Amino acid sequence: MTKRLDMKGIGKSFFATRALDNVNFTCVAGEVHALVGLNGAGKSTLMKILGGVYQKDEGVIEIDGAKVEIAAPSDAGDRGIAMIHQELSLINELTVAGNIFLGRELRHGATPFVNKREMARQVRAQLDRFGLTLDPNRKVADLNSGEKQIVEIIRALMSDAWLIVMDEPTSALSEEDKEMLFDFIRKMKEEGIAIIYISHHMPEIFSIAEQVTVMRDGVIVLSECTAASSEDHVIRSMTGAELDHFVKPHKEITGKTILTVENLTHPGAYEDISFNVHEGEIVVMTGLRGCGAPELAKAIFGLDGSYAGKISYFGQPLKPGRGPAQAVADGMGLVTENRDKNGILPPLSVRDNIALPYLEKSVKAGLIDGRRIDALVDKAIRDTSTKTSSPEQEIRFLSGGNKQKICFSRWLDPDLKLLILLEPTRGIDVHAKADIYRIIEDLAGRGVGILILSYEIDEVIMLADRVLTLYQGATVSEYAYPGFDKDRMLADMAGAGQGH
Repeated sequence: MTKRLDMKGIGKSFFATRALDNVNFTCVAGEVHALVGLNGAGKSTLMKILGGVYQKDEGVIEIDGAKVEIAAPSDAGDRGIAMIHQELSLINELTVAGNIFLGRELRHGATPFVNKREMARQVRAQLDRFGLTLDPNRKVADLNSGEKQIVEIIRALMSDAWLIVMDEPTSALSEEDKEMLFDFIRKMKEEGIAIIYISHHMPEIFSIAEQVTVMRDGVIVLSECTAASSEDHVIRSMTGAELDHFVKPHKEITGKTILTVENLTHPGAYEDISFNVHEGEIVVMTGLRGCGAPELAKAIFGLDGSYAGKISYFGQPLKPGRGPAQAVADGMGLVTENRDKNGILPPLSVRDNIALPYLEKSVKAGLIDGRRIDALVDKAIRDTSTKTSSPEQEIRFLSGGNKQKICFSRWLDPDLKLLILLEPTRGIDVHAKADIYRIIEDLAGRGVGILILSYEIDEVIMLADRVLTLYQGATVSEYAYPGFDKDRMLADMAGAGQGH
């Protein structure tokens, strides 16, 4: 019998905010059902109810026509429902098999000794079932992002999951890893696995999904077969109108040099990197994952001092590893690539998260000037179009796009001179991306230097005044606007570029 999930009349409120209103959602074994919508549309809330993280206020959940209660994540697991989150939950020092059997290890008979050989054998059988070539005895730390994604999925399948929710599964994957994942998804469909696929990437949705459901402001506004729909139709349903796309303004870079990097080298990460950033200039570093750009950016911000070479800021050499507190005092800001892990403090409010860099500057006579902080927070929320019920709302309840805007808003200080952005639009929707792009251009317009790492080539070309392509930690080429060549950049990133 083909299993079927029915969520009927689901409602959920957070204080005065109505997050879900009479939502009906269905998924059938053997199909991919794409769930899309702008950040804050209600997708994550609906899936957290399905996964037992949140409790619904109204409605029922049925599996094969039988009403079920999902009061905790363990209840979801017991009913064959698994969640693959955007930020993976693997332990790097364990093997593939060790991660898959974590918490339910096999033993040698009645002894306390773990039967690693049998765990590896069972994992190998599952991998063979889907034509995958991973070694069960490899450490997860040695895997690439795509392989780690597959380990998460195999772990779910070996826990007898028939329904898997994938939240932005390709946000950290290369093109090659994406194709590997899509092949795996197609094989899972053949095995009768149901997949709820959350993504903002329209080509992926129309490539892999049979059904697409669009949420907007907590309600379902579209649900139909992908074969009967189109990318434009889905985007219009998401936004309620044609999307107002960001258009890069043309500008001349005439400001003085803010940052100079000379022959920077960290063995195993990056080698002999040199470039500069001027006032009002947007410089974008791009390459494949592992190109060394994140490590380079963190060295500039003072998070890592184990490098050779020289970093100068307004002509003055910077002390290696001087620390982020000094970087902030010098007028630098950093938005990390992993907002949930490193960018926000989940238990704190929106207000407190925005206020963090301003606290030291807002002390008078030993007391924090709360009025100044409130004014800064209110302005930051307005300037970034952040959607929140109030500044006192806990930031963990915000959507991914709104969390990202908070990460930006804490750097809107008038003293900001250089902003470093690592994957600034990772895992956010097209509408939030446009808002982020405008924030970046507004900052550049007031003279802030911007250094960005992005792996999305279309985003690179859209944002940059200048592009540095990297391959295996080394600079391949430098391109200046408007002389961008997408094909040559892609060749550079793949190691086929010859530089110029």
